[in-house]
Amino acid sequence: MVSRVKNGRLHGSDANSKHPFTGDLLCPKGRNLGPYVYSKQRLMYPMRRTGKKGSGEFEKITWNDALKEIAQKVREVSDNDGPESILQYDYAGTMGLVQRHFPSRFFNAIGASRISHTICSRAGDKALQVVYGSNLGMLPEEIEKCRLIVVWGMNPAWSSVHGFEILKRAAKRGAKIYIVDPVRTATAEVGVHLQIKPATDGALALGIMNHLIQNRLCNEIFLDHNTVGFDRLAGVAGKFDMNTISRTTGLSTRQIEDFIGDYVSQRPNCIMIGYGMQRQKNGGEMVRAISILPALIGENRGFFYSTDLGDFDMDYLEGRSLRTRKLTTYNMVDIGRTLQTGRVKMMFVYNSNPLATLPNQKLVRKGFASEDMYTVVHDLYQTDTADYADMVLPATSFFEQYDIHTSYFHNYLSVNEKAIEPLGEAKSNSDTFRALASAMRLTQRELFEEDEKVAKNLVSKSKSVEGKFEDLTKKGFLRLKVPNRKTYDTPSKKIELYSASAEAEGLGGLPSHVQVSSNLPYMLLTPVHKFLVRSQYHQRWQDIKPVVYVNPKDAKAEGAEDGSTVTLANELGEWDVRCEFSEAVPRGVLMTYSVLWPKLCGGSSANFLTTDFVQRYGQNSGFASTFVKIA
Repeated sequence: MVSRVKNGRLHGSDANSKHPFTGDLLCPKGRNLGPYVYSKQRLMYPMRRTGKKGSGEFEKITWNDALKEIAQKVREVSDNDGPESILQYDYAGTMGLVQRHFPSRFFNAIGASRISHTICSRAGDKALQVVYGSNLGMLPEEIEKCRLIVVWGMNPAWSSVHGFEILKRAAKRGAKIYIVDPVRTATAEVGVHLQIKPATDGALALGIMNHLIQNRLCNEIFLDHNTVGFDRLAGVAGKFDMNTISRTTGLSTRQIEDFIGDYVSQRPNCIMIGYGMQRQKNGGEMVRAISILPALIGENRGFFYSTDLGDFDMDYLEGRSLRTRKLTTYNMVDIGRTLQTGRVKMMFVYNSNPLATLPNQKLVRKGFASEDMYTVVHDLYQTDTADYADMVLPATSFFEQYDIHTSYFHNYLSVNEKAIEPLGEAKSNSDTFRALASAMRLTQRELFEEDEKVAKNLVSKSKSVEGKFEDLTKKGFLRLKVPNRKTYDTPSKKIELYSASAEAEGLGGLPSHVQVSSNLPYMLLTPVHKFLVRSQYHQRWQDIKPVVYVNPKDAKAEGAEDGSTVTLANELGEWDVRCEFSEAVPRGVLMTYSVLWPKLCGGSSANFLTTDFVQRYGQNSGFASTFVKIA
């Protein structure tokens, strides 16, 4: 992205045409960030709470007074309850290496606890590690050359514009595209849509395995040289005959057989595995089963999940040597129950908006409402979470700070130069925690390193960066080396179709399918809107209002009218929301866009109904397995 700046003011953003991967393409979110930066709702100075938690009543104070009060509270809580009762709550508000991770130096220095980042993709990561030793599969450039691409549980038309362009170019070149998804998304328009029942993806994968094995379509030479556990896998897959998987998934046997025929014959091929799918209760199992399919036909790592590359020194970046106490971690999915215990006496929230993004919101809000917990929120806006804070500190946007970034999708490191000076009294994450360290009279030099020096040290120490830090500054990007993908960091050093280590962990030695079910009639799917990044930018696009999409036949059965208000309910609560009819949503499924700010939607959202179930794989969330009724 290239910023257009005139007289110190941001006038827009354009794609960096010189970038070897992103080129001239920039997503709508990136092109429309001016109003986000200059919004009248931006936080411009520190504020102290004056009213009840959740009321949003605050008074302006100086940075000096804010830092003095926070520093005193840190000392008080540490002395009375121990530093582990202070919780660092952060996530992906910024994905830059420096601004995301540098604040951990402060928390390591004081001995605070932190959350584990389990809301998003840990289940898929763990599943791929079990099979391959890492989550690294194909690169985007390799996907584009494939003759067949399977988009399994993702909607790149909305979530990855560069990925969608790859699909369109591949289709134009003649590649076959399959989309496996319960909902007919915009991505489904570019290929053959297999409208599978939600959370049955693992059964489909196991059924495909069985068909490949029974019809001798596997690459036996590849399997002999590169895998372990084939015979055991065959035993498990044998339970999933064609009729069984057709009944389970809702796909016809003809659809499944046609797909298998193309998958075997159209080579090379790739399965693009989405993040949303692995947030089902059986999400890890599904990713594990799907990831094995390429190995059976001899396509080494013939999948795409993430390209989060770079051997950066995280010990140095997060200042882990500063910690003198054992680290206590809490699962962020389970934070509502954690707060009920009273163990957390002080919380710092930055890069995150948990009172919009976390499931089981009623319980989470009860925890944040406690007067026994002192909360500091560092953000650009007065979010739902900020309303429950004792102290709110104004943060910078990425236009107002320095950083370096890797990518989930391509293998390039990019520099984020500061385009404009911070608005008002806003400070970056790193500047805020440098200032707090100073207010507490901490002396460790690591707490005060400047951003560019940290970035330079990271790049200089990394063996994966193709070039020097000076080259990064000059060009704006550098390529990251891709590890050898023909070796596997598993105990056997092979692709583990059967895993003894996974069995020892309680994950099962082989992939399996566990049916997700409920006595409630509708599964509630909660994808993210195309103009949002989780909860970010909802204040920019305030016209995005909560809507639940209902299949017309289900609506008729419930007596609901198009455009009417319906009440969704389950054991966690009720939610009144406008319904719209949609043929894209199958029967038995309701769909609504998640993580909208409740305060912009009448005080509630879908996350007041979503489950805070924690699955075995990576202790990841299972919030996609939420069931409701129309009351």
